[in-house]
Amino acid sequence: MNDSPGKSFPTVILCLVLASVVGCAGKTYRIGKMTIWPIGGPITDEVPGVTPPQERIRQLREVAKAALSATPEEQEKTSAELAGQYASEEDPLIRIELVRAVAPYRTTSADMMLHKAVADSDSDVRRAACDAWGQRGGKDATTVLSETLGRDSDLDVRLAAARALGETRDSAAVAALGLALDDPDPAMQFRAVSSLQQVTGNDLGNDVGAWRQYVKGEVPQSQPPTIVQRWFHWF
Repeated sequence: MNDSPGKSFPTVILCLVLASVVGCAGKTYRIGKMTIWPIGGPITDEVPGVTPPQERIRQLREVAKAALSATPEEQEKTSAELAGQYASEEDPLIRIELVRAVAPYRTTSADMMLHKAVADSDSDVRRAACDAWGQRGGKDATTVLSETLGRDSDLDVRLAAARALGETRDSAAVAALGLALDDPDPAMQFRAVSSLQQVTGNDLGNDVGAWRQYVKGEVPQSQPPTIVQRWFHWF
């Protein structure tokens, strides 16, 4: 059957109307070899020469896995490349993945990048940086996390810093966590207690007063339950 232009035009109009009524997302409509929807051919969010965000994230996660088997020279090269990407990356979601990718790399470039990341303009990136420092551990991690715990204006970032200090298992973190016990937010007091249990190996329960005495070098005395302790019990 040969469609003349006069006969095919109403069919084209009908198809376009049907596409708008039933939905056309992700679909392609053709008459013969002619694509009538979407106009101009299939729609794609891929730009030639530009890696889509989801593919970049996948690649960065593979880079993180490769750290364990990389030589020192390969680690330094890769971490330097990640640091360069972080410096010019505008998307905070990608910066988070860059921070996570560089965390396993024990190099100078990685350290420098993570020092910058705890001061990132985006709070989620700073949280990821706290997690990375907790993963790395060591005296430098304790110093950076202690400073972040006392300085950052975002509660979630400070909570991440307190949690990461516990993961370092470094007794030098006791002082910073002791100060966090005085935070008025129950969530911070809870996190400080949990991390103190990790770094000291002691278990004074959820008695914030007893932990305050411990941090000061005093013998912990039993105290009446506080609001925070009751909150612990409820949850």
